[in-house]
Amino acid sequence: MDSFVRELSKDVKIYKESKVFKGYTLFAPCFSNYVWLIDMNGKVCHYWQMKHIPGLHGKLLTSGNLMYLGRGPDAYEELGGCASELIEVDWNGKEIWRLDDNRLNHDFEVLKNGNILVLRFEDILEEIQKKIKGGLPGTDLDGKRLGVQVREINRNKEVVWEWNNWEHFDVEKDIECPLSFKMVYGYTNSLDAFPNGDVIISVRHMNKVIRISKKTGNIVWEWGHGDLLGHQHDVSVLENGNILIFDNGLHRIPTKPEHSKEMSFLESSRAVEVNPDTNEIVWEYKDPMNLIYTHTAGGAQRLPNGNTLICEARTGILYEVTYDKEVVWKYESPFICKRPDIWGWTETKLIFQAHRYGLDYKGLNGKNLDPERFEWIIQEKSDETLKEEKRIKNRLAKAGY
Repeated sequence: MDSFVRELSKDVKIYKESKVFKGYTLFAPCFSNYVWLIDMNGKVCHYWQMKHIPGLHGKLLTSGNLMYLGRGPDAYEELGGCASELIEVDWNGKEIWRLDDNRLNHDFEVLKNGNILVLRFEDILEEIQKKIKGGLPGTDLDGKRLGVQVREINRNKEVVWEWNNWEHFDVEKDIECPLSFKMVYGYTNSLDAFPNGDVIISVRHMNKVIRISKKTGNIVWEWGHGDLLGHQHDVSVLENGNILIFDNGLHRIPTKPEHSKEMSFLESSRAVEVNPDTNEIVWEYKDPMNLIYTHTAGGAQRLPNGNTLICEARTGILYEVTYDKEVVWKYESPFICKRPDIWGWTETKLIFQAHRYGLDYKGLNGKNLDPERFEWIIQEKSDETLKEEKRIKNRLAKAGY
C-alpha cells in the first residue's frame, strides 16, 4: 500500500454533485515530479512519479498512457516554462516513447492522427533581432533574443510541419509589453488545433491569441489588443468554433476611462469565450469578489456539460463553474512543493494547468481507480526543514519583507 504526506484538511471545499461534470482531474504540481489523478472528492486514485519536474504539465491519452513535458537538467533554465523532454509512459509509469529536445516549452497537443504539436524556442537571425521592439531593457540573453517555433512531429520524430513566428510577425506592429523580459520575442505559452488543422497560439507578452493557417502559415485571425487580455494563458478551440482563453490580467492596459481606476479590472483573472466571427466576448467568468488572480500560468477547460474547469495556478485552487457562473466544485491542492528563488527556497502550490476526464473516458476503462488502496499519513517537518524556513524568514525580515 502506497503512503503519501497530506495535511489534515478537507481539500474539496465545494461539491454540488448534481451540477458538476463527474470525472477525474489530472494535474502536475510545478515543482514536484508527481502527477496526480483525483476523484471528485479530492482523493488520489492514481499517480505517476516522473524523473523530472514538469515543463509544464501532462495529459492523459485515450490509451490510458500519460504524455508529459519534463524539465531535465539540460533545459533552457533561463527561460520560463522550459522543458527538455516529451515522454509517454503507460499506466504503470513504463516509458513508451520519448522526444529529447532542450528547446521545448510550456505546452503540446496530441492530434487525432497521432502527430504532436509542440512549442519550441529557436534562434533568430541577428539582422531580424536588431529590428525587434519592446520588452524591458537589460533582460535579454546577453544581447540575444530567441523566437518561437511551432512544430508538428510524427511518432518517428520527423518534423512534418513548422512555423516560425519571426517570419510572420510585423516588427513595427507586433511589439512586446515594455514590462516583460526580452529573452524571447513573441513569448508563447499555449496552443491548440482547429478541426481543419489550423493552429491557435497564445502570445503572452503581446496580449493576444492568433490563428495560423496550416496550409499557408499566414496569420488569419488575432484577438486581444487593448484592454481585452492581460498576459493570458491556455487558449483552446471549442466545439462550437469559439475560443476559450484563461486571461491572467497581468499588465492589462486600460483603454477606457472607467477602467483606469477599477482595481477589479486591473488585477483580476478570468476565463473568456470569444466568437471569432464577431470578435465579441460571449461568456466570461470572473469571481464576483475578485478572489481569482494568478499573474502567471493558469487554465480553463470547457467540459462536455457546458461547465468550465478553472485552474488558479498560483494558489493551486481548482474551480468548476457552470455557464450561469455558479461555482459547483472547488478543490484546494494540499501538495506543497519547494521552489528556488533569490531568497533561497520558498513553498508553493503552483499548478500550470489541470485536466478533467469523464467517468466514461476511454483511457480510464478497466483501470483501478479505488482511492482506498492508498494510505494517507501525516509527516512532521524535520529539524532541517524548520531551520531552513527560519533562515529564509530572517533574510526576508532583514530585507524589509
